[in-house]
Amino acid sequence: AQAQALAQTLRGDLEKRVAEQTVELKAAYQELEGLCYSIAHDLKAPLRHIRGFVDLLRQELGDNSTPECRNYIETISQASAQMGQLIDELLAFSRIGRAELRLRPVRLAELVDSVKREFSEKFAGREIEWVIGPWPWPSVEADSELLRQVFVELISNALKFTQFEPRVRVEVGGTASAEETIIFVRDNGVGFDMTYSNKLFGVFQKLHSPQQFEGAGIGLAKVRRIIQRHKGRTWAEGAEGQGATFYFSLPGGPGESP
Repeated sequence: AQAQALAQTLRGDLEKRVAEQTVELKAAYQELEGLCYSIAHDLKAPLRHIRGFVDLLRQELGDNSTPECRNYIETISQASAQMGQLIDELLAFSRIGRAELRLRPVRLAELVDSVKREFSEKFAGREIEWVIGPWPWPSVEADSELLRQVFVELISNALKFTQFEPRVRVEVGGTASAEETIIFVRDNGVGFDMTYSNKLFGVFQKLHSPQQFEGAGIGLAKVRRIIQRHKGRTWAEGAEGQGATFYFSLPGGPGESP
């Protein structure tokens, strides 16, 4: 009886400590998100000044500038535009953590079809083989706008890393159980080395040369943050030259199929 009482006391202490650490971690994360938002927001003003003075300098010099000078101006202009994109992506990432979740039943079939149509129109000049299903797509409890961002980021990622493939194949499917719904987006692109898979979902983390594949390196970080807010998981599988598959899960069993 004494041992049982001691075990119960220790369990209670452990649960209390875990709860306290969870609260501390949540507060620290919120503080970090707020700092990230403030820094990105405050950087926009000096960046606007740089762009403004570059335009004034270009106008002032006109046809009198040397080729070397024009090259300098163009380099500053391109660098400031790139930095502006990074700031906008960072602000968007911060907003994901600050926005209120609006959970409601979302029909996955309709959402996937909508995103697919959007990309089919955008990349009408490319030969893309879409493989959707043939899974009996369920409904899930989620924030529809944020979940749409997840599909947009993952499919955009697939199309980016298949840009050198003569025939592009993008597959979207999944499985569902009583515990969770797992969804994947698979492509036949350049793939990646699984040794560095832990870096894929990090902010500003890139496994490929920016000269080959443009991007701020925040898309997958946004995917992970959105799914974390839904209490789900994210992971990826791939091999160099053999394509990649990105997975995410949503907790709870599926609702009725549409």
